[in-house]
Amino acid sequence: MEIIMKKKIISAILSVSIIITSYAAVFAKPLDIPYSERPLTADIEGINSAINTLKEDLKKPNNKDKVFEDYYALLDIASKNGDTHQINYLELEKLNYDIPTSYSREFVNENIDNTVKYGNDIKMAVKSILDSRYSNDFKEYWGEERTEHIAQMRDNTEEVKEGKQFYDRYFELIDKNADSLEFAKLLNELIKKSSSQVQETTDFDNYLDFLYDSNKTGFNTEQVLKYCMDITEDYYYYVNKFKNYGTHFGFDSIDESITIENPLESLAYVKKIDPKISASYDYLVKNGLFFLGSTEKERGATAPMRFYGDAGIIVSGNDPMRVLIHEFGHYQSFLNTEISSEDLFFGEQYEADLQEFNSQAFELISTDCYEDIYGENAQGKKFRTIVTLMQQMSNLSALAMTETALYSPKFAGISDEELNEILKMSLGEKWYLSTPQFFTSQGNYINYSLMLFNALQIYDTYLHDKTAGINKYLEACSYKNGSYTELTEKLGLKSAFDEDAGDYLNEITNDIFKTEYNLDYETALDYFENGTYLGKVKPTSQRVSVNGGAAQTLYAYNSSDFNYIRIRDLAALLSGTEQQFDVEYDTENYTVNIITGRPYTSDGTEMREIEEIKTAGQKSSGTFTLMRDGEPVQPGGAMFINGWNCYLLRGLAEKGVLDLDIDYDAENDIVLISTK
Repeated sequence: MEIIMKKKIISAILSVSIIITSYAAVFAKPLDIPYSERPLTADIEGINSAINTLKEDLKKPNNKDKVFEDYYALLDIASKNGDTHQINYLELEKLNYDIPTSYSREFVNENIDNTVKYGNDIKMAVKSILDSRYSNDFKEYWGEERTEHIAQMRDNTEEVKEGKQFYDRYFELIDKNADSLEFAKLLNELIKKSSSQVQETTDFDNYLDFLYDSNKTGFNTEQVLKYCMDITEDYYYYVNKFKNYGTHFGFDSIDESITIENPLESLAYVKKIDPKISASYDYLVKNGLFFLGSTEKERGATAPMRFYGDAGIIVSGNDPMRVLIHEFGHYQSFLNTEISSEDLFFGEQYEADLQEFNSQAFELISTDCYEDIYGENAQGKKFRTIVTLMQQMSNLSALAMTETALYSPKFAGISDEELNEILKMSLGEKWYLSTPQFFTSQGNYINYSLMLFNALQIYDTYLHDKTAGINKYLEACSYKNGSYTELTEKLGLKSAFDEDAGDYLNEITNDIFKTEYNLDYETALDYFENGTYLGKVKPTSQRVSVNGGAAQTLYAYNSSDFNYIRIRDLAALLSGTEQQFDVEYDTENYTVNIITGRPYTSDGTEMREIEEIKTAGQKSSGTFTLMRDGEPVQPGGAMFINGWNCYLLRGLAEKGVLDLDIDYDAENDIVLISTK
C-alpha cells in the first residue's frame, strides 16, 4: 500500500496568457540525495520568510513579475515540505511496525504536526493573492477551475490532526493487546463521525460514495456491491479448483526451511526485466531508500517523495521478499516522471487506487524471474503467488462488501457490541488484525481487488507477449492523472464493472493456468482438494423411511454411485427418535459436534432441494472434523460440497457414529432406517 496525500484531480486545460511558468520547479529526475541526508524537520524559517516576502510584494504596485516569482518559490518550498511530511510518515510506520529507527514517536509526531501546519500556512498565503491587486492576473493565469480550487481552500490542520488521531489510537490498541470490543468502539466512532459529517455537509448519505466521488475513482458503492457479489463466492471456488489440481501435481511444493537471507540483494533480478527498472533498482540501493524489519507485523508501504523525485519503501512480516516485490512495483512509478511543484500543489499526482494496479501487475510479471530468487522453490512459489493473488481478489471484495455495508445508513444506529459480534462472526475473533484499513484507509479494499482484476489482464497479455505485457505495465506506471475507468480504457482492458466481467475474469484465469501449467477448469473440477481423483458429483434425491414411517425425500450428492447426505438433514429426520441428536458448529476450531440424545435445533436449511455443484467434493481433510459429544469420530466417508459437510449414511452407521440399522427396499426404492 502506498502513502499518498489526498487531493482532487484537476483536468482543466489552462488558458495561459502570462508566460512565467518556467520559474516553477519541474521534478523529472531523482535528486540523488541519500535518505539519511534528508531533513525530518519543517523549514519553518524558510517557509515564514517566503510567506512574508509574498505578503510584502503583494502590497507594491507594478510588481507582477516579482509576485509570480514569490508564488513559484512558495510552491517549491511546499513540495519540499510535503516530502518532509512523507519522510516523517515513513518513520512513523517504522515505529508502528517495529522496524528499526533512531527517532522517538514524540519527535516524529511533532514533525508531522509542523509539516501539516506550515503546509496550510502556504496554502493560505497563496489564497491571499485573490484579495490582492494582482487577483485578476492570477485568475487569468490559473483558469477558472484552479481559481475555484484556490478560493475553496481552507486551513485543515485540525481536520488532518483529528484523522491521524484515529490512526494513532488504532496502533495504541494493538500495542496494548486490547480486546475486540475496544476496536469495535473505535471503528464505530470513526464510521459515525465520517457518515454524519458527510450527511450534514454534502448531498451524500453514504460516506464511501462521497469518498469515491471526491477522489474521482470512477465508481460508486452500487457498482462496488455488484462487482463484489459477482466474484466473492463463485470466483473463489473457481480458483480453488486450480489450486487443488495444482497441488495434486505438486506445483505448490515448497521447502519452507529455505528463506531469503537478503531480500534487497535478491531484488536485483529486476535488472533483467527492463533497463528503466534496472536504473530504478540501482538508485534505490545507492540512496538507502529501503527499510526492512524482522518483525512479525505484516507491513509494506511506499511513500512518494516528489520533491526528490523518488520514494521510500518499508517492508516487514513473514514473507519480506514478496512484500518487497509488491512495493517495488509502486516505487517504480514514482521515478523519472516529470511533474511540477505547481502540479503537486494543485493535486495532480498518482491516484492511490491506480498505484495498486502497478504493484500487483509487477508481482505477477516477477513470477517469471522466480528462479533467480527462490531457486529450487521457484515453481512452488510461483504457483502459490498466482493462486494467492487470485484468491486475494475475492477476499478483498468480501472485505469491501463488509465495509460498504458498515457505512450504509442502515448501520447508523448499531451499538459497539453489535458491531463487534457481526465482525467476529464474519471475520473471526481477532477481526481487527486482518482489517487495518477499516481504521486507516477507507475504500482501499475495493481498490486492491479492482486493480488485481486489471493486473491479471496485464499478466495474461505478458504470458503471450512479454514485451507487450511489460510495456503496458510501464505505461500504467507513467499514467499520472485520472480515474480507474480512464486508465482501464487507456490500456484497452475490460472494466470490472462491465456486465460480462465475471465471465471474462474466469476466461483469462483459465487461460493463465492453461498457458502456464496446461490445466483447465473442467479437468480441475474432477479432483479432490487433496489431489485424489473424485469423478463427477451431482445433486440427487432419495426416499427414506424412519422406523417404518412414511417415506420422505432426502436430498443428497451422488459420487461414484454413493450418496452423501447433509448432517443437518439427517438430524432433522431422526429428531424425536431414540437416536436423535443436535448439531453444533465451532468455526474457530473447524469442528462439527453431534450431541446425542438432544432434540435437533433447526436453522431453517434442512430438507431443501440442493443447488447445482459449484465445486467438486472434497475429502474430510478440507472440511470440519466430525465429533460425537466432544470426541472425534471417523464417519466412514465425508465430503465438503457446496459449503456443506456431507457424510455417507452407511458410513455413519457402520463406524458406530450413530446407532442405526440401514436397509434398502429395492422394489420401492426406499432407504429404511431403524433407530430401535
